[in-house]
Amino acid sequence: MSLAPFTNLAVLPRLRQLADPTATQRALLKSITQNLTGSPVARALGLRGDESFDEYRSIEPRDYSFYAPLVRRVLDGDAHAFGRRPVIALGETSGTTGEPKLIPYNDASLDTLRRFIRLVLLFQLRQGRTFLPRFTKWLLVTASSNVRFAGQIPVGFVSGLVHYKTQQKRQGFILPSPEVAAVGDWDERIRRSAAEALKSRVGTLFGVPAYLARFLKEASRQAGGQMLGEVWPHLDEVYYSGTALGAHLGEIESLTGRNVIARSLYMSTESIFGAELDWNAGGQIRLLPDMNVMMFRDADEETAGGKLRAMWELERGRRYELIITTPSGLCQYGMKDVLEVTQTNPLLVRLAGRVGDEINLATEKLSASQAEKTMIETSRRSPVSPHKFVVLPDPTNARRHLWFTEREETTEAIDTAHVAQTIDEELARINPSYAALRANDAVLLSPRAVVLPCGAFDSYAQAGFAKRGQFKFRHVFASGVRLRETAGMGICVAHLDEEEIHVPAKRR
Repeated sequence: MSLAPFTNLAVLPRLRQLADPTATQRALLKSITQNLTGSPVARALGLRGDESFDEYRSIEPRDYSFYAPLVRRVLDGDAHAFGRRPVIALGETSGTTGEPKLIPYNDASLDTLRRFIRLVLLFQLRQGRTFLPRFTKWLLVTASSNVRFAGQIPVGFVSGLVHYKTQQKRQGFILPSPEVAAVGDWDERIRRSAAEALKSRVGTLFGVPAYLARFLKEASRQAGGQMLGEVWPHLDEVYYSGTALGAHLGEIESLTGRNVIARSLYMSTESIFGAELDWNAGGQIRLLPDMNVMMFRDADEETAGGKLRAMWELERGRRYELIITTPSGLCQYGMKDVLEVTQTNPLLVRLAGRVGDEINLATEKLSASQAEKTMIETSRRSPVSPHKFVVLPDPTNARRHLWFTEREETTEAIDTAHVAQTIDEELARINPSYAALRANDAVLLSPRAVVLPCGAFDSYAQAGFAKRGQFKFRHVFASGVRLRETAGMGICVAHLDEEEIHVPAKRR
């Protein structure tokens, strides 16, 4: 029995709001645009401050390059560059796919984070397995919470804000301690976090999946190899953000010795968007209409200039690019996330990749999500990793894809030609356009596959961890040039220009 009858009193109003986001989104937009009136960002966008919802959605989406000069104004001392509410902090992105960006925060955006944490904690209580709370601790495994100062403005990672706000909400029930969370050196922070946690009653983990796996390895080492589920008998929930959990779930469950409940929190440095709030969400995320204004552009339309849609105008089965307006003054900001709508009432979505995470050799449009599904199926027929792989246009032949995958820990022989054939068959099953273009090798040729030794992508992950911020495993590269520019990919680069080793049969 859980606390659901009691927490329902607080949660049900939010569920009604989630079911019909129209009024919430319109009211939030009005509040944001009023704050922007007369500000440098409003002048740059041509905003009056009293635009209707339909007028506002006609504003062209922008990327970070548009806002970079306004951020420089903040750094130069203009705290009101993004509106009447002053910028009080700058959040720094990891720079995984480019230079780090600095995102403005004001009091309203920090309040958004506070309300989000409260909502997640309420739903955790509502769906708990016991009537009374067990008073276990949340363990946050994130980037350093330390901040630096640019003039009078503190600059740091959103993880630092999450740690601080969560400490406020659950004082005494959050690990690591503020002192350990602020340690800059990754290895030292993990060692000290594990040492603290092993003495505590941990029930919930939160973090980037790759960070969680690294932490649990260290905790297991310090525990003398003991199953961590025995060290922490109440540990049964993992909340994650930043990347998909699939590549690390098996390792996490192996180290804990038990199945865990995993829930995704859809958040970034820019803002907060949603969470897995339902009991059996299965990766489906509820978007939260009171966090920021969300617009959507059809990701499958041939032209990018189509009308932006509101949350209540989305269609099941369609994919959309997410465009946001935040309380801190980012207006019509292109997040480059692609969401697939799985249900409209209530609105549920899945993360389907990133804008640009596609290969288009001949109109077939191989997306990141299709590539992931292809490798999951391929791993069932060959001992290769379903999550550690890279695909790109083959530099030696413009009519085929090149796939790099990593073998699993096994002595079983692997037939590379069979792996390539399996990838070809599974992708054709998933992507009808690819299947049509592969028929009789008319347009596309069978893919080239390279099976790397187990652990081959470790250097890529280590290079990512060496950066400040979170590491994200990119699966789809637009070209060999982009792969060569990526730190830690030397083992793949060495195979880029190899001649064809085998030629599988034509698809008919």
